[in-house]
Amino acid sequence: MADNMKVALLISVIFSGLGLAYLGDVKKGLTYFGITIVLNVLGMWVSSIFSFISILVWLYALYLTYIEAQLVN
Repeated sequence: MADNMKVALLISVIFSGLGLAYLGDVKKGLTYFGITIVLNVLGMWVSSIFSFISILVWLYALYLTYIEAQLVN
């Protein structure tokens, strides 16, 4: 694994989607980051189903970061 991929995946684990922004796809990265934040807030105030959906979005963003990092390298 290249260092670029490791850093991008670490960033995405901590902040969903921002690994994509690190790799250069800023718009997509910030979109996933924003979606995750909104879903977490809804999960706290409305229903826990939104927190579950947030986890799914986070995992998908990790997958996209991995794919994008492979394309960059």
